[in-house]
This record gives sequence, C-alpha cells and structure tokens, in this order.
Amino acid sequence: MDYLNPALDLDRLQAEFGAERRLLIRDFFKPEVAEALARAVEAIDWSLCYRDAKGDRRLTGEQLRSLDDSQRAYLVDGIVEVARRQFQFSFYTESLGDALKRGDEGLLARFIRYMADEAFLSIMRRITGIPEVNRVYAQATMYAPGSFLLAHDDHVDAENRRLAYVINLTRQWRPDWGGLLHFGRPDGSVSDTFFPHFNSMSVFAVPQTHFVSYVPPFAQGQRNAITGWLIAA
Repeated sequence: MDYLNPALDLDRLQAEFGAERRLLIRDFFKPEVAEALARAVEAIDWSLCYRDAKGDRRLTGEQLRSLDDSQRAYLVDGIVEVARRQFQFSFYTESLGDALKRGDEGLLARFIRYMADEAFLSIMRRITGIPEVNRVYAQATMYAPGSFLLAHDDHVDAENRRLAYVINLTRQWRPDWGGLLHFGRPDGSVSDTFFPHFNSMSVFAVPQTHFVSYVPPFAQGQRNAITGWLIAA
C-alpha cells in the first residue's frame, strides 16, 4: 500500500530541500492515512522521557499515574534544574521499534514497516539527495504543557543519522502554544521555524541545530507526531 499523497511534486521538493537542507512538506500523506495515524497515536499510553543528573530516564504511564502532587513537583523541579546547566528535554514518547520487536500488527507497526521499505526510502533519497539512507528509526511523541526540547544538532558519534523527520499529526494547534520546531544560527538567533501543520512532514539534514519551544501551561491540546531519523547502516 502506498501511503503518500500522489500529488506530491518530487522534483520541486528536491529543489526546495537543496537550498537550506531542510523542508516542511504539506499534505504529505493521503488524508485517510493521516487521520488513521492520528487516531492511533492519540490512543497511546504515553511514557515521559527526560534527563536527570545520571542520564536519560523514562517513566511509563502507569508510573506517572502513581505519583502524588509532591512527587510530580519534585520531578518537574529536577527537570528544570538540569535544563539550567546542560542539554535537556521533557516530552512523552512511545518506541515504535519496540512494537516491531513484539510482532505487533496494529497500524503503527505496519506504518513503520512501510517506512523501512525500499519504496519509501527511495523517495526520501530522491527528495534529499542523500543516497546512503537505508534504515529508519521511529517513535511517537507528544508535547503537552511543560514539554520542551533544548537546542542540539542530532549528531551522535555511534550512529549514522543522515536525516531527522517529524510527521505532524496534531489537528489543531496555535503558535503561541509553543511546540514549534526552530532552527538556529551560529550566533544563537533563529533562522527558520516550522509549524506543526496536520499531515505535514518536516525533514532536515543531520547535523543541524534545532529545538522545540516550550509548551506553556495554558496550551489547550497535545502536539502529536511520529519522529525519528533516517540512517545509513
């Protein structure tokens, strides 16, 4: 099954990507595919991922629900303290690679198998001009009030990340609710911003400095997506 919008102009997208090595593609999937993916992501029992003084941490939905108010406040204070001194993130996630390992047959597992297939990877190579891409890593992510991702460039020495992507699955969002993908210049200013339009795909070459802006307490919704990297194995 081909999930992509058949009206995509791949030659035009390739030209647009070449200028800044990044691109926001609107209406990337067929409408019925985007709707089905959005419903599947909305049903996830999310885990919280963040960092503490010892490294990356994850709390399952069950663990989060067991926390009382004082424990939640302590968790938030710890996240903020790390963010004052070093790289930090706080958002909700579900590994889609784990679904494949479990042998799940639901929509999200089938979708990741589609993304890992040669037909999809060849389209991404054509759009980006990066021929060595041949694997995919994927996770579902959700940004709620208090979520953020500080500036970084996605480079990891032990991995061969070539492209980062964000498949946006949020039906209604506002720019003053945060959760926007910003790209940075060497002087610390912002060079470009991608809004999470429903059924859009953000894709950019790695390394490239970027961050996701803080979602404030008054935000009325969740910014849902499927995110990850296209990798040279």
